[in-house]
Amino acid sequence: MATFMLVHGACTGGWCWEKVVPLLEANGHKVCAPDLPGLGKDPTPPANVTLADNVEKLSRLLDKMDEPVVLVGHSLGGVTISQVAEARRRKLKALVYICALLPPSGSCGRDMTSMEPDTMFRLARQVSPDGATYTFARDKLPSLFYADVSPEDRYRAMERLRPQPLAISTTPVTLTEERFGSVPRWYIECTHDHAIRINLQRLMVKSTPCKVITMECGHSPFFSNPEELVEHLEAIARA
Repeated sequence: MATFMLVHGACTGGWCWEKVVPLLEANGHKVCAPDLPGLGKDPTPPANVTLADNVEKLSRLLDKMDEPVVLVGHSLGGVTISQVAEARRRKLKALVYICALLPPSGSCGRDMTSMEPDTMFRLARQVSPDGATYTFARDKLPSLFYADVSPEDRYRAMERLRPQPLAISTTPVTLTEERFGSVPRWYIECTHDHAIRINLQRLMVKSTPCKVITMECGHSPFFSNPEELVEHLEAIARA
């Protein structure tokens, strides 16, 4: 049995894994799906949150774990899990990126999304007047994040979104081959993703090689294909 830590993406919270957690737990695994600072039910003002805050919160949780953890990051969560691997490589069994941003050292999440300037993801993003957070245009959300998700799950997800701290996207990661590079990496590509399109996913993996698993789905496989996603996560944990 394995221990998983599931890290959500922009604007969401640990709640996005609500279909995945019970499936993993039913198979005997331990699962932690925390809210990153300023998101989900975490009370931190999102305008103040830095990438270092994300890393510190997850590192504290990892330090309490008895065994090495499979650290999973979705979408923007990929930036955070990379930097956590640099800080806590000995606590990790594997890194798993689910249609996630995967910037090389010295780059930030925004550098990755700007490689495709015309994407719906960039066109739908709305930065707050103070420049500290962003949200997405509500009319774009269904096709952007939840194209193949049931109407019920889509509605419930959209009602729980919160403004995303901008600093997570604009802070470059600092990664070394000795630390980050020593943790086995997997990338679950999602071929019908409208937010981080498949060409960009594959471009990032070319730059930072990972073992690749393909899912024929949109940006939110934890809602649209939870059983298949769990099978892949368990296979990675066994590898």
